[in-house]
Amino acid sequence: MGRKGLIALIVIALLCVLGYLAVQQSQQRRTAQVERAPWLAAEQGYLSSLQALEIEQPGQPAVRIERRGDTWVVPAKADYPAAKQPLAELLRALREARMVEAKTANAQWHGRLGLAESGEESEQALRLKLLFDGHPDLNLRLGNPSRQGNGQLVRRAGDDQVWQIDQQLDLPTVELQWLDRRVTDIDFTRIRRLELDHADGEKLTLSKADAQQYNFAVEQMTKGQALSFEGAANGMVTLFSNLLFADAAPLAQIGFRQAPVLKLQLSGFDGQSLTGALYQQGDQHWLVLGEHQGFASGEVTGRSDWAYRLDVDQVRRLTKKLRDLLAKSP
Repeated sequence: MGRKGLIALIVIALLCVLGYLAVQQSQQRRTAQVERAPWLAAEQGYLSSLQALEIEQPGQPAVRIERRGDTWVVPAKADYPAAKQPLAELLRALREARMVEAKTANAQWHGRLGLAESGEESEQALRLKLLFDGHPDLNLRLGNPSRQGNGQLVRRAGDDQVWQIDQQLDLPTVELQWLDRRVTDIDFTRIRRLELDHADGEKLTLSKADAQQYNFAVEQMTKGQALSFEGAANGMVTLFSNLLFADAAPLAQIGFRQAPVLKLQLSGFDGQSLTGALYQQGDQHWLVLGEHQGFASGEVTGRSDWAYRLDVDQVRRLTKKLRDLLAKSP
């Protein structure tokens, strides 16, 4: 082969390489465009008009959340207020979800990805239905987490095309997880006094002389008695600084047959007051709030027409008696 032929071959090879690189670059640009595209591009403009959503985990009853004015409620729980955080996180994730990669469009593979319409529960998708004001309903299918980094496998109902998105849509799938579980969220430093009346007649009163005093004193202590440690009584009061219920039910549905095992009255330095009673039903304890006044917005969110089941640790803290707070005799 002569010199001219060799040069021609080199030029052809270079052109082939350049052509291949150009094709690759073009494919990468198209892929990047897909990766940057919102998953719910058509719905971006009206996600904020969401009026209700339904979540159905395979094998479990569907859960429905509805908007009522400026609040969200759980209709199956007598319109009890819904927690704000799960809904806010869901809407954020739906707005920010971007398509990373197109996966299979063959429905026969959906079961392996947790996106099937039927079959074994482990193969079926979590169904999410979004209902809007003035716009069509949106039915989504949520599948397995992505094996390639963060994200999840998803598709639209009626569309076999599976996409990997860059968001993980972790949804509560039972009604209890959607409830606003706050009962009280009272600033500990504003509480002046907590009075507890046990059904057996024993009384326990915890108090502070002023707001600058940190630890609560026990008024029933006699000379010679001492607390097990300086802040032994504080835990009974801090319970009301972040009191979350374990379960809740309308008061009329429970119908307590016995007198409460404990009555309480909490008061603050600025005239706040709150009453309540603790009932025992079988091996469970339920708190019922009475009248309250003077608290800031959000400090008392529990309702007097509902009963709130407390967990074992909460009951243990609330029902302590004087002997439980005192230092052990040598």
